[in-house]
Amino acid sequence: MKPVHLVALQTELRLEHYRDAGAFRARVLGLCSRAVEGLPEGEARVLAFPEAFALPLVFWLETPEEVVRAPTALAAGLRLLRLRWREALGSGPPSPSVLFHLRALEVWPLWEETFAQAAKQSGAYVVAGSLFSPLVDWEPAQGYHRNGRGVYNLSLVLNPQGRVLSRVPKVNLTKDERQSFLQGGGWGAQVVQTGLGRVANLICLDAFHEHLVEQCDAAGAWLVVQPSANAARWEGPWSADPDQVEGQVWLQEGLARKLEGRENLRYGLNPMLNGDLYNLHFEGRSGVYGPGQILALADAPVGDAVVRARVEVP
Repeated sequence: MKPVHLVALQTELRLEHYRDAGAFRARVLGLCSRAVEGLPEGEARVLAFPEAFALPLVFWLETPEEVVRAPTALAAGLRLLRLRWREALGSGPPSPSVLFHLRALEVWPLWEETFAQAAKQSGAYVVAGSLFSPLVDWEPAQGYHRNGRGVYNLSLVLNPQGRVLSRVPKVNLTKDERQSFLQGGGWGAQVVQTGLGRVANLICLDAFHEHLVEQCDAAGAWLVVQPSANAARWEGPWSADPDQVEGQVWLQEGLARKLEGRENLRYGLNPMLNGDLYNLHFEGRSGVYGPGQILALADAPVGDAVVRARVEVP
């Protein structure tokens, strides 16, 4: 058996962390330093950031104050497109999703390169949260370039050498994501072969869908990571049934339950975003789970938190 440290990084959105590249790098590297502080040298670790962790870069990275101070995310996007309409015309399809095409080559390299540095610094496998973006690739003649017209909720999985092992799209979208003109991705990149065995990455809502959890189990994954951004009050009414409490449903129906009775899946890692992005408010208690049990849980559904558990895997 091999010891592995599972770390969920609960993060609070703050404008100052996204206004320039240096601030974003400092934020990510600082969180990763906290995540691995005190861990024994030579013991493996998996760090996971929340869904939409990099999304504020689209709106806040070196943008004018009128964009930053917009009342809603939609208004912010429209203001940015109005200011840069000539560039937008050549960036992507004639759709509101062109915002993400416009910003992709400005945001993606910073996101990918920062997390590559973080993975190497922390000696960890890292799930880099997610970003709304077209798929961005790199090759010598073109450098970074957009690959395709679709826009997805995409997550990255990196190894301790800073290499991207997988670019994972979210399959099942929320109402807010559909209204942002995102597309659901397909199956294939969610299970990654690593030096620690097979690891699955199911973005938020995907981990509540039985057929996707089944496929991860059937593919031999021992760990499922669920980067999440829950746009609801943790102690408020559940969106699907106001007679139930949002946070209680997460804990009752989430990873602890999904892991029960599986052939291969043994552990779950659920980092959660919190704070405000324009008119969207996020809350959630990050956790580490085993079958039918909570191994570690954040004390509160708001604020930064490092949630860790040491587990044994074959």
